[in-house]
Amino acid sequence: MSSIIYHESYPPPWRPLLILVFPLLPIFWTYQITITDTTLTFGYSYAATTIHLNDIISATPIEHVNGLRNWGGWGIRFNLRGETGYICKNGSAVKIVVKKNKNGGECEPKIYVYVFSCDEASRVCHILKDNED
Repeated sequence: MSSIIYHESYPPPWRPLLILVFPLLPIFWTYQITITDTTLTFGYSYAATTIHLNDIISATPIEHVNGLRNWGGWGIRFNLRGETGYICKNGSAVKIVVKKNKNGGECEPKIYVYVFSCDEASRVCHILKDNED
């Protein structure tokens, strides 16, 4: 069993608005980030992404992300640069670059970029960089 190195969890500030689209309520009920000694998991209750720490190429703190201005809203977002955002609220965030092998490693690894809201972006990046070794 993996031990938890870092964890943060809280309801999205816009959770009351989900009443308007009730079927989405359970999916976005809680936002969380968890780092264990082998994985990084970030996202919402039933819409989270798990990445093996060995697949992370780089982790960079972002001082301020504005969900509306930078991503066109909050939630799970995509931009024209091919990045995926898990934007829970305005504020600090972490940008990670990840390599993933498709089809069992038969072809070249594909590069993905994720940006996710995080209260302690510098600390999370420091933890992820310590695991690069």
